[in-house]
Amino acid sequence: MRARFDDQSVVSHAGLLPLLRLTENIGFADLATERIRIPGPAGANPDAKLLSLIAGMATGADSINDLDVLRTGAMDRVFTGIRAPSTLGTFLRGFDIGHAGALEALTAQVLTRLAHHSEDRLLPGIGDYAIVDLDSKITRVHGRRKVGANYGYTHVRGYNFLAATLATPIAAPVILATRLRGGQADTRRNATSFLRQALRTARGCGATGNLLVRGDSGYYVCSLIHAITDAGARFSITLRQHPGLHAVIAGIDEHDWTPITYATPVFDEDTQTWIHTAQVAETSYTAFTNPTEHPEGPITARLIVRRYRIDTRTEQGELFPVWRYQAVFTDTGLDTVAAEQQHRGRAGTIEAVFADLNNSALAHFPSGQFHANAAWLTLAALTHNLLRALGVLTSRFHARARTGTLRRQLIAVPARVTRTARTLTLRLPQNWPQRDSWHGLFTTTAGPPPTF
Repeated sequence: MRARFDDQSVVSHAGLLPLLRLTENIGFADLATERIRIPGPAGANPDAKLLSLIAGMATGADSINDLDVLRTGAMDRVFTGIRAPSTLGTFLRGFDIGHAGALEALTAQVLTRLAHHSEDRLLPGIGDYAIVDLDSKITRVHGRRKVGANYGYTHVRGYNFLAATLATPIAAPVILATRLRGGQADTRRNATSFLRQALRTARGCGATGNLLVRGDSGYYVCSLIHAITDAGARFSITLRQHPGLHAVIAGIDEHDWTPITYATPVFDEDTQTWIHTAQVAETSYTAFTNPTEHPEGPITARLIVRRYRIDTRTEQGELFPVWRYQAVFTDTGLDTVAAEQQHRGRAGTIEAVFADLNNSALAHFPSGQFHANAAWLTLAALTHNLLRALGVLTSRFHARARTGTLRRQLIAVPARVTRTARTLTLRLPQNWPQRDSWHGLFTTTAGPPPTF
């Protein structure tokens, strides 16, 4: 057996063809040319450069050099406008704060078009009920010259970014918005304005019915919760522990606690134990009562409290029971157990998105310039949404599959290019397991683009 890298007819990622057809169908090139205007030669042809970045990220590229996968074999016979990694790096370094904001707006508009183009398959049931999850994440970086990178509360040097996802009970989440911040940024910094932007995008995607916003204790902010209610949505936010809250919890009668059993045990990081059972109770609570600190005014809603027992037994027995508490501030109409369970599902939704991003473009922030990394983050979110749309157009299985599975089964399909009677033909592997699904996707994206 021998190996030679000399075949000029092989396409390494034939699945990029339906992906880029999808971008044509939603008019991405026109949007990019209209919104992204970077002065100088570096900003020429922004549509081709953005599509090259998206295509590279769709293959799993997590650095500028990885984008060179687009220039292998016969890729240039199938795709036009491919740019070299050095050109794409220069393009990203041309971004400033205004261009990064324009790219965020472009990403929101693309998601809105994808939601309507997929005919409710991307987010089925969104008109009745949808969930927005809000969270932040610190991604570690190693380059000492990365502007804005610093040590945050995790004691890891990196960038802090906000993310908001949109999902329905039967749909995998898409990314509504992202925003890069310095490594020392407080969780609450710019969270209210960021959420307002995310809620506008959610409404534009068709979330015209019941809309719930979930967040952890970092988003227990008066202005943020007022922004949620002003937008006609409901909230479910974890409360930070403080003496006033402890007094309210202590006032709950012992007979009001309802036992629950977890179908899947929950791991407690503080005690390093698995939690199998807990108890929940409910009371009324008025938050933000200090008019000096919270001029927006107080908010009265439900307080859902969950507690689980910590084992403190020694060889001498246990003196008294010890409980750990978690409180959720919410105005949903569900019963106590269902409201607590719904809030607990937040972590599984948005953490899955973070895992997908870490498994692809956000494994690294490739540039030393802050706004170049902000653009990289936004493009990673845009690529995630395009892959999600590609999945729902393929099959019911792929509609909820992880993006790593979509890359492996739909994007990373090798093919040989042949030409007959002025027609290019992609010859894909015989007996490819996803042959029917892939060919159906290829046919679906070949239709005429709609009018927006």
